[in-house]
Amino acid sequence: MSAKTIVITGTASGFGQLSVRRFSEAGWNVVATVRKETDLDTHAAMENVKTLLLDVDDEQADLAFGELAQSQFGRVDALINNAGYFQSGPLEATTMDQAHRQFQTNVFGLIALNKAFIPIFREQRSGVIVNVSSISADGGYPYNSVYQASKAAVASLTEGLHAELSGFGVLVKALHPGAMATKIYSKIDGAQNVPEDYDASWKAFTSLNMILSDPEITAEAMYRMVIDGDTRKVHYYSGPDGEATPRVKQLLGQDWYFEELSARNRNEATPLWEALMPHPKSTARN
Repeated sequence: MSAKTIVITGTASGFGQLSVRRFSEAGWNVVATVRKETDLDTHAAMENVKTLLLDVDDEQADLAFGELAQSQFGRVDALINNAGYFQSGPLEATTMDQAHRQFQTNVFGLIALNKAFIPIFREQRSGVIVNVSSISADGGYPYNSVYQASKAAVASLTEGLHAELSGFGVLVKALHPGAMATKIYSKIDGAQNVPEDYDASWKAFTSLNMILSDPEITAEAMYRMVIDGDTRKVHYYSGPDGEATPRVKQLLGQDWYFEELSARNRNEATPLWEALMPHPKSTARN
């Protein structure tokens, strides 16, 4: 039986890079994408990996990428839409250009790639699409509102596609990683000229110790999502905070959850919140 093939976008670092290794070691052929020519040798040590240039902001390149990817190993069995970045800061200080760029990369580029691969999977009556969302889509954190909105759009899109494509044997799933020790926080597109009124709450929020989990957790979650064959499950979560947030939100109800979260964001977490949510611990990886 010939090896299966997966396409993974945004693989120059983080759990995109780690997931390439995970699938390669499991015997899959991998078509990995990077945005910069200097990253083309990222996976050079793995013979069953072909690394291609793709800027997901280029919708025409995205729409043509299905056929290009298919030509690398003769078929495609799965797609992980991992490429994306993090926009932060108060909405008031975020420019419309920044908001548009965030949605272009995280949402519209992802939509174009879904469109590129859906015909392939539909015609072969099999395939798995994993769209990477974020626990931010569930959490309601301050100073991430544009990023959260983009990731909520990804989650909602995935739900619709799951219903549209299940009859063709195509599984569509959303992954909601918690905070991971990757380079995403060193690549932030931050708001500028923030009004001084935000200083106190911004400092309180940024002084909180974040849970930074080992990104291997998310790479493993990606692998399991692709191979588990679960036709019903749409949303998957990775990392201690990623797994805890939806459960705590369901337990408390939305109103109580947001009351507790607001206190936490002011650095005034209650004993209840401390008891329910995982405690911060860094396992940072370069």
